[in-house]
Amino acid sequence: AAGLGVLEGPLHGAASGPAHRMLREAVDRGSAVPVVADHLRTGRRVPGLGHRLYRGEDPRATTLFALLEDVPQAAGALAAAREVVGTTARHDPLHANIDLALAVLSVSRGMPADAGETVFAVSRTAGWIAHALEEYGERPLRIRPSGQYTGPRPPQPLPLPAPSAQQVRTRGSGSAN
Repeated sequence: AAGLGVLEGPLHGAASGPAHRMLREAVDRGSAVPVVADHLRTGRRVPGLGHRLYRGEDPRATTLFALLEDVPQAAGALAAAREVVGTTARHDPLHANIDLALAVLSVSRGMPADAGETVFAVSRTAGWIAHALEEYGERPLRIRPSGQYTGPRPPQPLPLPAPSAQQVRTRGSGSAN
């Protein structure tokens, strides 16, 4: 569950939806140029491009694009993706990331816009399971974060909290609660 939870949001995992919608629009319009121009003109990021970790090409995208080359139904979406990258490169030399590659897959196969998130999560599942199995083989709680409090010294003795109005009423009514 923790692994799936980190995929929520446009920066990790859920970024493939906007890439899908942009690519779908480019395919429908027959050109990525006006779609990219609209993003750039309005100051929006072009989805599916650039990655904080991969400054050059995203190897995951490169691999998926290569696999999609052999899928005839992907030809139109692949061409549109190349046009997105080429058009954007005139303004900002960003490389395609895995979200654009997942968009090519989902657009070419008629999947919904959020299908890329599911494919992304499924691809991570084997790694998550491997991590869990590795943890089961270790002694529990072997990581003990330590710290030292450096704030003001608390009053001695510690004051007791004042009773709430509800507690005062309950005590005065003779209730057993």
